[in-house]
Amino acid sequence: MGGVADIALIKGMEEALSCLAGGQPVYAVLQRNANVRNQPHTQGCQLGRTSAGALVRVEAIFGQEQELPFVSLDRSVGRVSISTPGFDEDIQPLLEENCGACHSSVVRQAELQVTEYEPLMAGGQNGPVVEPGSPDASSLWTQIRSGAMPMVGELGDDEKALIYDWIVAGATRQRTEPAPASEMWLRVSSEDFTRAPNECAQNGGIVPFISAQLALPASCAAIPNADQIAAYLPKVEPASVGPAPASSDSPQNADTGNNTKSGGNAEGNSQSAAAAPPRGMAAGRVGIHVAPFNLSPPSESDPWLVPQGGFCAEQFLADKLQDKFSITALTFAPDGRLFIALDHHATRNFDPNILYDPYHASRSIAIWHSISRDSYYEILRESSRVTGMAWHAGALYLNRAGEVGRIVDGGGYEPLAGGFAVSGKDFHANNGLVISDGWLYISAGGVRDGYADGIIVPGDGDLPAETLATNVAAGGNPFGARIVRARLDRLLAERSIGVFQTAARGVRNPYGIAVDPFGRIWFTDNGATNVPGDFNAGDEVDLLDPRTLSAAANAGDVNATPFYGFPMVLGGVNKDWWTAPVLVLPNSAAPTGITWAYNTIFFANYGHDPGLFRMANAGGRIIAERIMHSWPVQAVATAPDGAVWIGTGEGMLFRLVPGCVG
Repeated sequence: MGGVADIALIKGMEEALSCLAGGQPVYAVLQRNANVRNQPHTQGCQLGRTSAGALVRVEAIFGQEQELPFVSLDRSVGRVSISTPGFDEDIQPLLEENCGACHSSVVRQAELQVTEYEPLMAGGQNGPVVEPGSPDASSLWTQIRSGAMPMVGELGDDEKALIYDWIVAGATRQRTEPAPASEMWLRVSSEDFTRAPNECAQNGGIVPFISAQLALPASCAAIPNADQIAAYLPKVEPASVGPAPASSDSPQNADTGNNTKSGGNAEGNSQSAAAAPPRGMAAGRVGIHVAPFNLSPPSESDPWLVPQGGFCAEQFLADKLQDKFSITALTFAPDGRLFIALDHHATRNFDPNILYDPYHASRSIAIWHSISRDSYYEILRESSRVTGMAWHAGALYLNRAGEVGRIVDGGGYEPLAGGFAVSGKDFHANNGLVISDGWLYISAGGVRDGYADGIIVPGDGDLPAETLATNVAAGGNPFGARIVRARLDRLLAERSIGVFQTAARGVRNPYGIAVDPFGRIWFTDNGATNVPGDFNAGDEVDLLDPRTLSAAANAGDVNATPFYGFPMVLGGVNKDWWTAPVLVLPNSAAPTGITWAYNTIFFANYGHDPGLFRMANAGGRIIAERIMHSWPVQAVATAPDGAVWIGTGEGMLFRLVPGCVG
């Protein structure tokens, strides 16, 4: 397309909405390859595709699954409000100032009070004065429109319009805010994409939509030139590593997987972990020799809570835990004592202020003897959220929200270091913890997502791209969005976060961490959420071998430490400093706990394809097969006798052992 040199460049969805509301088209630049749908949601039929860097003409903006737009160039179609006024925020101040003298809690002429929501909606001696959705049937509006009210003075046109809009929108108590850009869809020109050779695309009267999170508005009314378009493009190469395309019968769900038993991603593409392509490390490099069970890929028709592949499961402590708590971490002492970190139940009735607040002192740790199977009791009551535990040399080490501490056997809690990055809303709170070869390792989560919180595009500034990317994901905290470690003797002597150093970067929320018999560190990473299926979101299983760290990395040089999948996968990988994952998982798999048992790795998914998985060597590549369908599995641990134990968000505690038939 041609262009002009001096045009109205814009940034953000708010400016795009204003441009369209003024009767002018918006031109947007695609940040990634995008599917074009015939409806504003991920279940819409795919009309075709458009490529990263393409310029599209935006003619309307819709909300997710809306039949009518927020704003459109076509004035003949109806519209819906992008936000609605609320009584508390918008109407009450106006009525208090102009009507309070006659209709307040003190003076209630005609038995009508308009300065509080409930009395106003109840009405006065002549009945209700507000009919939600119908201004003309609401005497509050008709009196104001005619000028009969207020008795003294008259409301301005903008004030009248506000009351009218409030009633039309349903006369709600609180204001509704505009939908985030991640929930908006752009209706684009039918000339701005390549059509797919399918029946959907061949039908007449098509209306093309692109997810707004894949495009950046660039200009209002005028077409930008090539240089201006380039300014809106990511400064890194398109990603080349990602999961395989979805099968036609894959579950399609735009949720992140954190609230449902089946997750997905923003463009709906999905795959089973068992079918993951050979894009990670070769099997020989990671030393996994166990053979696959040849199980079918995961599906929602799998038996629920029934182990597969020759495993059997036994449940314990149902009377004490199930439907009462969420189990967030497990670890064993050598004598068979099982330490259980308890939180609020994750799926039934809960106080969201507690569930989303990692600092709320409402958690505990229980001890139960897994061999004698008695002596259940709680310690460390009224704790903040516990996400990782490890037993070492007569003490229980644990991660709490933003803090690492320990409980010496029979003693009380001792804080060791605080100040780690924590995001309560996303449950990033230090996460897992292991001790190996004199080091204490923490899988430290970040506080920023990609796509859900805005695309992270590294490469600007003076720092190396990989360093900048991790810093952004960590929110500037040097102890977040990475694997960190400290010499245990120094930590116990100095008790300061300053003794920690980076061991690996390039992760977003590495929930689980485990050490294998060879001293290698395995960890799971929750990548970006709501990421298009064309891209690897960074949900993966990773491996860090401390023996391979360079002298510079061991000396504390952050830039010398290995860099893994997130957030660089959103803008290009395969750099010489990039470390491939052992296993690439489906977007929004949200892997959680991980452990080494029976000569391989077991890990859990919280989101897409939820349940417990086991790794295997399939002809030289690593695959993972789901051996138990369950949700949400959060904690995975290995007992002294080698059995695998899992704890769920519904308070279910299981012991799994092989050797069963069926």
